[in-house]
Amino acid sequence: MTTGTPNAGPFVPEVLAATVVAQQAVLRVGARPPLIAGGMLGPMLVLGAGLGPLFVLIFLVGLTKVRDDDAGVASSLVNVGQQVGGAIGLAVVGTVAGSAVASSLRSQAGAAAKEGVHASAGVPTRMYDHALAAGFSRGYLVSAGILALAVTIALFVMRVTRADLSGAGPASEPAGDASSPNLA
Repeated sequence: MTTGTPNAGPFVPEVLAATVVAQQAVLRVGARPPLIAGGMLGPMLVLGAGLGPLFVLIFLVGLTKVRDDDAGVASSLVNVGQQVGGAIGLAVVGTVAGSAVASSLRSQAGAAAKEGVHASAGVPTRMYDHALAAGFSRGYLVSAGILALAVTIALFVMRVTRADLSGAGPASEPAGDASSPNLA
């Protein structure tokens, strides 16, 4: 059995470069701005690296095999699906997290009452902290479940081939027959 730090892998060069940049930044602007940037930049870069391709691919897949005449309607439906799906997902995760916070506070208050402890000045901070941690934990579990559902749909339900995305197939042919006056 080995002990020590886990394998850092490809992060070592990034950490070394960021360390040098942070040292120089502290000398110029102080500690607060680099600290804030370091805490938010990493997760934002990872999120951007994942969302960028997703936005493109969602529209590509959503508009595959759609006739040119229907592309505007299909594009708007994909956009509406993103907006409504995001709102519903946020509502579900927020409701689950809020319910978990409330449930945790109720159970902690009940346990404290059984022990004869009465919080006359309100709920102690540690109880709120525990309840919030429970709520976030439950919210992240629901988010992971939604992500697993999306991956399952992508793997087993989507029927889009590489040829479909390259424009080969019936969707790239003009709609109607050769005698149609609308064909250019």
